[in-house]
Amino acid sequence: SFYRSSRVQDEFRDGAFVTPDVRRVNNHFGNRFNALTAGLSTEASCAQRSNIVTAKKVLQNNSSKSQWSGISTSESIVPVTSPTCASSRRTPIHITIEIHPENESSLKSKRLFESSLDRLDKKITLRELATIEGEPLSVSNRVLSVTCSINSTNATKLRFNRNDGLPLFIIGQNAAPKGEFVGSVGEIKNWLISQDFDSSLFCTKWISNHYRWIVWKLAAMERRFPQCLGRKYLTYQHVLAQLCTRYEKELKGARLPAVRKILNKDISATRMTILCVSQVLRFRSKQKDGKTHTEVRLELTDGWYSLQAVVDGFLLGLIEQRQIKVGSKLMVCNAQLVGSDDGVDPLDDCYDSSKRNCQVLLKINSNNTRPARWDAKLGFVSPKYNHHLGGTFLVKSLRDVIPDGGAIPAIDLVVCRKYPKLYLEHISDSNHNIVETLHLTEAEEAERLSEHEARHQLTSEKYAEEARTYCAKELDEDAPEEWKKMVASGSPEDFYQQLGENEKINVDNWEKKRTTLLHGMVLKSIQDSLKDDSPNQRSSVPYIRLLVRSFSHLEDLSLNEAHNLNTDEIPSVELLFWRVSEQVESLLKEGSVLRMKKLTAKRGRFDEITLTAGPETHVEPLHHAPTYQHILMSGYKKRVPTSLVSINIESKRICASRETRDFDVAACIVKVLRVSRNKSLAYLTDESGLVLKLFRDHKDHAVDPFSLGAAQTGPVVTAFLDVQISSFDTSEQCAVGDWTLLTCKTNRMMQIRCEELQTWCKSPQGIKFCCDVVNRIDSMIPLCIEPFIEKKVCVGYFLHLHEMQNRITGSEVSTLYMVLIDCGCGALLKAIITKKLLQDAVHFCYSLTKSILDEGGISLPLVSEFLRNNQVLFYFLLHDRQSYAGIPSMFEITQVSPANIDGILKMHSSIAN
Repeated sequence: SFYRSSRVQDEFRDGAFVTPDVRRVNNHFGNRFNALTAGLSTEASCAQRSNIVTAKKVLQNNSSKSQWSGISTSESIVPVTSPTCASSRRTPIHITIEIHPENESSLKSKRLFESSLDRLDKKITLRELATIEGEPLSVSNRVLSVTCSINSTNATKLRFNRNDGLPLFIIGQNAAPKGEFVGSVGEIKNWLISQDFDSSLFCTKWISNHYRWIVWKLAAMERRFPQCLGRKYLTYQHVLAQLCTRYEKELKGARLPAVRKILNKDISATRMTILCVSQVLRFRSKQKDGKTHTEVRLELTDGWYSLQAVVDGFLLGLIEQRQIKVGSKLMVCNAQLVGSDDGVDPLDDCYDSSKRNCQVLLKINSNNTRPARWDAKLGFVSPKYNHHLGGTFLVKSLRDVIPDGGAIPAIDLVVCRKYPKLYLEHISDSNHNIVETLHLTEAEEAERLSEHEARHQLTSEKYAEEARTYCAKELDEDAPEEWKKMVASGSPEDFYQQLGENEKINVDNWEKKRTTLLHGMVLKSIQDSLKDDSPNQRSSVPYIRLLVRSFSHLEDLSLNEAHNLNTDEIPSVELLFWRVSEQVESLLKEGSVLRMKKLTAKRGRFDEITLTAGPETHVEPLHHAPTYQHILMSGYKKRVPTSLVSINIESKRICASRETRDFDVAACIVKVLRVSRNKSLAYLTDESGLVLKLFRDHKDHAVDPFSLGAAQTGPVVTAFLDVQISSFDTSEQCAVGDWTLLTCKTNRMMQIRCEELQTWCKSPQGIKFCCDVVNRIDSMIPLCIEPFIEKKVCVGYFLHLHEMQNRITGSEVSTLYMVLIDCGCGALLKAIITKKLLQDAVHFCYSLTKSILDEGGISLPLVSEFLRNNQVLFYFLLHDRQSYAGIPSMFEITQVSPANIDGILKMHSSIAN
C-alpha cells in the first residue's frame, strides 16, 4: 500500500501514497499518475516545471519576421524575456493556439478558450489549461512523431529544422535528413556569445545539461496538451529563449536551483523538495554464487539539474509495480546526501547522475516521500506552506506509516493510555555482551540502584586501604632524596627545619604533587579491582509505554465521512518513549493531542506497527487546541472502571479464545492470601457479588503486596489500572486477573466510583454482603451455580465405592471408580472418580498410604467399608461428562479435598440470620 496524503496546505493535499489495502492504493495512486501521463510518452510523462501558461493570441499570418532570420512567426513561438523556467511559479508564454471545430466538445473548448483571451494579461494554470484542452485527442494527429519519441536520455540529441525551428530528428535513431538543421552544443554556444552573453560564466556542460531538460519539458508539454500546444511549443526559438532566461537567473543573478544547492551542500537535503523521476536506473551485477543481482535507483530532477537516489524496499516495490515511473513527481523531505563530505557541483566533469559509479547519492525513504500533484512546481516547497511543520509534511494517519520506512516527519497523535515509567536493565560482561535483560518498575529500579551503590561502596572500602599502600610505595620511589630522608627520620618536623630554602621548596612541591598523584592512582586501582571482582556491568534505560491513535483532522473529511466515522476502527499503536525528559513527560497526558516529529516505525512480532521515540523526537502540543468532542472522534476513550459483571463475562470469552485483555477496575478487597513466598492473591468484589481473583508476583520480603496500607483488615476499597484479565476459573466460578508491570494502584482517576463503593462497604448491607462473599470463598462454594451447567459443586460423604472399566486416553490408561456421595439432599449422587484422585483424598484425609488400592494392597470392599465407617466431609467439584463406552452420562469428580467446615458454618449462619 502506498500512502494517502500529506497535509501541506491545499497545494499538495491530493498527493499521497499510503492506503490500507493494495486495491485502494492501485486505484488511488494509479489514477493520480494516469491523469498526469495522459497523452504522454511512457518515457517522458510529465511537464516538469511549466505551471503557468499565458494564452495570448498575438500572432497573425502576415506578421513580420522574428529576430531569427528566415523563420516565419505564423508557425512559431515568439521568444520573450521571461520564458517558462523552473524557478518561476507563473511564466508568460505567448503562443498561437489553433482549435479546429471538429466536434461539439472542441467547439465548447474553443469558446472557453476564446473567453479567456479577452483578458490578455490573465495567466492560466496547467489545471486550467487542461480544462481548455478538453478530452485528450490522438497525439499523432497534433504532435510530430519525433516529439513523441523524446525522453530524458535522448533529449540532448534532438536537432531542429533551420528553416521553421521544428524538431527534425534524433541523432542515432534516424539518419540525418537532407537540409540544414541546428541544435548542437557548439552552435548554441556560438549563438549565446553572439548575443553578448559572458562566455566565462558558462561551459559546454552547462549548455548540454539545460538543453536536455528544456527539450524534455517542452516535448512533454506538447504531448500533454496536443490540441493547444501541438507543433507550437517545442521549437528551437523557444529552447533558446528559455536557455537565455536560465542564464539570467542562475549565472548572472546567482539564483541557484534546488538540486544544485543540495549537491553543493549550500542547503541541507532534509528540506522538503518536489522532484521529478527522469530515469529508472537498473544496474546488474553477478554475485559470487553466479546469480545476477539488479540494483534499482532513480534519477531525480528539478528541471535544471539531476541527482541519483537510492530507495528503500517499499519504494522499490512501487517502482516494480510502476506506481513510481518516469514522469512521477515526488515530494521528498528528510533526505540524506551521502558519498561526499564537501558536496559536488553538477557541472564537474566527474559527476554523472546516470552512471553507476556516481559517488554522490540521495537516500530517500517511504515515510518521507509522497507523490506530488501533476501540476506541482518542482524545487523547494515554499516555507509558507509548511512553516508550522518545520519544513516537513504532516502524515495524516497511522495507516499511512510504513514499518522500517525511515523516521516519520510529523504526525498528530492522541495519547489514549499512558502506563507507568519502566526501566530496561542490561547486565553485560567484560566484553560488553548483554547476558541478561530485565524490565523493572520505578520501585524495583530504586532498589536495584541502592543495592548496586551499597555493594560498590563496600567493595571500594575493601580495596581502598590496600590500593593506597601499594600506590604510595610505588609513588615514593620517585620522591626526592630530601623528602625520603625526612620521612625516615625520627622527627620529620625538626628535619624539615634544618633544610635549606631550595630543599624546602622541593619537599613542599613534592608533597602537593604526591597528594594529587596518589589520589588518582588509588581511584584507578580501585576501579581495576572492581572490574576484576565483578566483571558484569549494570546499566538501565528509562522508558514510558503509550497507547496512541492518529488525530483525525475533520477538515480533511467530507460531511458523510465525518458522520459515519467509526472510532472503533481507528487503529491504536504502541509507542515506546526512551529516555524521556521531565519536560516532555509533562506533556504526555492521557487525552492530550501532540505533534511528534522523527518517530521510528517498526514491525512487531504479530505484524503490527510499533512506534519508537527518543531524545531526538520533538514533541509539542497543537497550536490550536482541539475540542473534547473532536478528540473523542479520534478514538480516545476516557478511563472508566469496568464492572465485575463485564469482567466476568470477558473472562469467560477469554477462556475460549486464549487471549488476555487489560481493564481498569474499582472494587472492594475482601480477602488477601499468601499463595507462596513470592506470590499473593486478593479477592475483589462489588455490589454484584461477583468475584475477581487478582494474583501478583513480588519479592519474598514484601509485606503489603497490594499497597493497602494500614487498613488491611476488613473490606478495603481501591482501584487498579490495567489489570490483565485471563481465563475464567471454573472451580471458584470467578474471573482471574494478573498484576503486570503496567498495573498500578490509583484512586484519583476513579474517585467518584471509589466513594460510591466506600459508602456501600460501610453500610450494614455492604458489611453483611462482603462477609457472605468471604464465607463462600472460605467454604469453596461459588456464588453462581445455575448458569454453569457443566460444573457443579457439592459437599458430602463417601458412602460406597466399586471399580469400573478402564478408560484409555491417548497412551494413558486410567482406572475409574463409581462412588456414591451423600449430599444431604435426599437421593445419593453417583459420580466417577479416577484412581489418582481417590488415592490423594484417602491419603490426605486418613493419613493412609497412597498404595492401598494398588495390587497387593487392601481390597476395594474393605476400603469402601473404611470410608463409610470413618466419615469425613469432602468438597467435590463435578463435571457433567458424556457417557464412556455405553455408560449413561453422569458427573465426573475433577477435584476433591477436605471441606472447610468453619467456612460452611459461617455461611449457613449468615444465611439464617
